[in-house]
Amino acid sequence: MKTIFYIFTIFPLKFAFFIWDIIFQTIPLSFLELLPPFRVTKKNLSIAFPNIADQQLNVLAKESYKETLKSFYETLYTWSRSSKKIIFHTKKIQNRYLFNMPEPKDGLIVFALHNRSIDFMLRWISSHRAHTSLYKKIKSKPINRFVKKFREEGDCKMVATGIGGVKSILSSIEKNQMTCMASDQVPARGLGVYAKFFDHVCYSFSLAPNLARKSKKPILLSYLSYDRDLGHVMNFKKPSKEIYTESGVQAMNLEMEEVIRHSPSEYSWEYKKFRRLPAPLKDIYKD
Repeated sequence: MKTIFYIFTIFPLKFAFFIWDIIFQTIPLSFLELLPPFRVTKKNLSIAFPNIADQQLNVLAKESYKETLKSFYETLYTWSRSSKKIIFHTKKIQNRYLFNMPEPKDGLIVFALHNRSIDFMLRWISSHRAHTSLYKKIKSKPINRFVKKFREEGDCKMVATGIGGVKSILSSIEKNQMTCMASDQVPARGLGVYAKFFDHVCYSFSLAPNLARKSKKPILLSYLSYDRDLGHVMNFKKPSKEIYTESGVQAMNLEMEEVIRHSPSEYSWEYKKFRRLPAPLKDIYKD
């Protein structure tokens, strides 16, 4: 499996990104609009940025979709390379909280968002500190087994999203271990609350702020970004103290919004973020 992913990502990252840039210069918008993920991307962007002009929306949607494909390439690249290679590609660490805050025995909660490749980010974190992380199972069983084994290198533990996985995360926190979780996707019913995301009601994953409030453990926001002149950048940010309150989920969403607004095209907008709305609101993704 690793060999297959290596073949698909034979080009170095920077050269592959250059190729994607060239390809997207030739792809007409009319073709992209035939693709369901692109239509979701455009819909999400229109919700998040309702005041931008149609032409600007089209440009941003096309740029975002291109960055999503680059992110997919990053993920396959990560699955077929060593942690040393990922560390090599990480040219900057923005805020060194992971190293300077708590000792490994003190416990730490890290919540992340799908800014570029989550696997690239997790690979970098795993190379520095073991953790227990939530992950969504991949439908293909062979790929799922491979990815789970890959992510568990370095004494890390992966637990599937759901009640069982949440219990494992709670156990890790009680043992003063580090936990990681992507907090920007729509959770299963019962694992989230309704809060605003880009001023639009959204069923939001509440685990990270709830853990922070109950355990009083340190909590960090983590995400990956890319600087064309420099390379990949690992980012860590201390969220507002509001995250330790009853309004923690809203505080978390605002922290993620701030990151996304800084570079909207790097965020993975092709996911139906606003699909689980409270009644009587209807599915916004249906024409």
